[in-house]
Amino acid sequence: MSLNTSLSVIPIKLGYVKSFLIKGDKAVIVDTGYPGNGEKILDCLRANDIEPSDVSLIIITHGHIDHYGSADELRKLTGAPVAMHRADAEYLKKGINYIGRPIGLAGHIFKSLFIRKDEAVYKSLEVDIAFEEDIDLKEFGINGSIIHTPGHTAGSVSVMLSDGTAIIGDLMMGGILRKRTPHFPLFANDLGQLGQSIEKIIQLSPNVILASHGGPFTKQAMERFLGKLT
Repeated sequence: MSLNTSLSVIPIKLGYVKSFLIKGDKAVIVDTGYPGNGEKILDCLRANDIEPSDVSLIIITHGHIDHYGSADELRKLTGAPVAMHRADAEYLKKGINYIGRPIGLAGHIFKSLFIRKDEAVYKSLEVDIAFEEDIDLKEFGINGSIIHTPGHTAGSVSVMLSDGTAIIGDLMMGGILRKRTPHFPLFANDLGQLGQSIEKIIQLSPNVILASHGGPFTKQAMERFLGKLT
């Protein structure tokens, strides 16, 4: 398939979290926010001259409710399949949100106030495409790919586009006051894998890094963050 090389990425603010709309030959939605955000995301599509039928895929970066909450609603509204890495998809089929271990003081405070257990039970979600290998997005009308970047959760993924844009979900997040300064997420399934996945993104030399909470970040900012840790 010969694709138009022109791409645009439109952030959709859904309270504390963001969804992203990728516009190429077709449209792809990355993450869907909490439940009840379907119509708000459709409003953004229409504001950018995209019909619901133009959406070819809904990508969920990982199995936390603030990222997959409106996936089923959007699937019904657009007819597009929902894709997620198999490691997290297996949890969601059972309705389990695996939170992971808190990182740092902020993570411990957040967990003590709002999340009592490592696993939270929500409405189940069965995805249409549960994958293990990286996915080339050309068949969905987008020049780019989905890559496995575990650490925050076992099945966390990022989207790397041909124009140098990286969409990383919760691989890193912005600070409360300095939103463009990258930090570890509040929780991680495996801190070692998280560091390796951050390095993987850096080695791909992205022009801009879009996170679900805070950001955007530069590659240099991520390198400085890792440098301070070592």
